[in-house]
Amino acid sequence: MDVILLLAAIGVFFLVSSAEQRVERERRRVGETEPSGASHQLTHYELAYLSGGPRRAVNTALAVLATAGAVRVSRGSQVTPVHGARPSPEPLEQAVLDALAARQGGYRASELRRALERHPAVTGLAAGLERRGLIVPEGAYGTAWRRRDQVKIALGVAVGFLVLLFVLSGLGVAGREPVFIGALLISGTAVVGGFMALYRHRRRLRGVVTREGRAVLTSAREFHPRGVRDPSSLAFAVGIPVALYGLQDAGDQALCDELSVGDPAADCAGSCGSHGGGDGATYGTDSYGTDSYGTGSYGGLDFGGGSSSCGGGSSAGGGSSCGGGSSCGSSSS
Repeated sequence: MDVILLLAAIGVFFLVSSAEQRVERERRRVGETEPSGASHQLTHYELAYLSGGPRRAVNTALAVLATAGAVRVSRGSQVTPVHGARPSPEPLEQAVLDALAARQGGYRASELRRALERHPAVTGLAAGLERRGLIVPEGAYGTAWRRRDQVKIALGVAVGFLVLLFVLSGLGVAGREPVFIGALLISGTAVVGGFMALYRHRRRLRGVVTREGRAVLTSAREFHPRGVRDPSSLAFAVGIPVALYGLQDAGDQALCDELSVGDPAADCAGSCGSHGGGDGATYGTDSYGTDSYGTGSYGGLDFGGGSSSCGGGSSAGGGSSCGGGSSCGSSSS
């Protein structure tokens, strides 16, 4: 009897293991294809979306607009438009200005992020990154999620079998031979491994940035190191730092703190650096060049002979050059 249970335990172990491997193969097929080697010209808003999703993209626009003096960020994270601010040629910046103008008293920053999450200016960024193969298209992991459900079924079988072993042992029907210990260990390993696989895949299947997208971020961070600013335009001085590293790199801690109020996942909250998107999806990594996705030698961003094409020179409303980074545009106290 104990030998039969041992063989059954081995079968249960392979049932869980094979189900987990099917999920991983599908995940890798979708998100881990080899980088194409193509050159990618990305704006600072595309970099922001790639790095942190819709939330990071809107945060980048708010930081640029506030620094330019086109919007005002007051205490309590209230964002309001500044009278006389010029329209912006950047669709996302203009979307922010339009939303603020359409609502008396403006928005709290967290409300504005939610309001713009599905705006065409934001979804357009995602569509462009999908076309380049830098983020996984919505629904592409559908098969992998369904296969993860199969892991749940296999895990249920493993748990049931482990319970059965204890019941049989308690009744004295099994457990009389040393091989029974092996059956318990193998079944326990299958159960633990199954739960770990479910947790691991839940995280990995929310990672919407492809291998090529992660390589682009690595390349961009190497070309734009943290703490190094180019004051030639708002895009370089504020847009790119916030896009790649978060609001804490806007050059204005007060602005960072105010824009983070009411948003537990914001960049300035706690440890200053979360990459979770507003929809619970996982975007780029915050390891700033220490990740294992390569060195960017595959092609990455098109640097155009040393001048990065990331983020042209958007003038955002007031058009200030942001030499030293103003405090929340004309923030009130």
